[in-house]
This record gives sequence, C-alpha cells and structure tokens, in this order.
Amino acid sequence: MGTMKLFWKYYAFLFMAIVLSNGFALLNPNSPSEIYYNTLITFNRGYAFVHLLNILNLSLNIITGILIFNYAFKIKVLCAAPYWLFYARLLSDLIGHSWEWQLIQSNMAQDILWGLLALASWIVPIAPSYFAHWYMTFSQK
Repeated sequence: MGTMKLFWKYYAFLFMAIVLSNGFALLNPNSPSEIYYNTLITFNRGYAFVHLLNILNLSLNIITGILIFNYAFKIKVLCAAPYWLFYARLLSDLIGHSWEWQLIQSNMAQDILWGLLALASWIVPIAPSYFAHWYMTFSQK
C-alpha cells in the first residue's frame, strides 16, 4: 500500500506540472495553441467561446490539482469533492480541447496508429486524476 501512496504523491506533482504547462501555453501568445485560437477567432468571432472553454478547462484542472494534492498528502482542509465538479470537468475535457482534438484528428487522417498514439498521449497522463477525483467525489462519506 505504501507504493500507491508514493504514486499519488508523485502524480500530484506531475498533474500540476501538466496543468501549469497548459496554463503557460494558454497565456503565451506565441504558443502554437494560442496562435491556433487567435487565428480561428480572427476568421470567426464565435471561436472565442471555444477559447473560453479551454480557459474553463484550465480552471477546473487547477481546482482538481488542489484536490489531488489533498488526496495524495491526506490534507484535511477540504472534504469530498462536489459532484458537479467531476461532471463539469468531464464535460470540459470532452469539449474544451479544440486544439488537442484537431491534432488527434490530423494524426488519425495520417494513420490510425498515429491517431491512437496521440489519443493515448492525451488520455494516459490525466486518467489517474479521474480515478482520484472519482474516489474523492463518490467513495468518501
């Protein structure tokens, strides 16, 4: 059981590094994802909403990162995660990643194996956060 505790501690830092990296890319006007969103918005103002969804996703993941630290280090500051946060985050991850979905679709068009690899490289790093989030939301009394 000690190995799992160590895993969650390392994962808390890994997840926060992923979230902060995404945040820096979102705030950097020269990052490929920001250029993508700004180009879309230039041609169609409606894409500002898509960009807003990405910002919302980042905000939800910051909150989730705090919850994962709470879970990993047994900090009793927060109680169970609210139900709505789990579902909001799941919905946000499905619709709030236009840049990533475009990359996955591009790779799928090139070769199904590349597309699956791109999909896995997006899902595998965040999957444990959903397990922890599920546990914090639905398993604690």
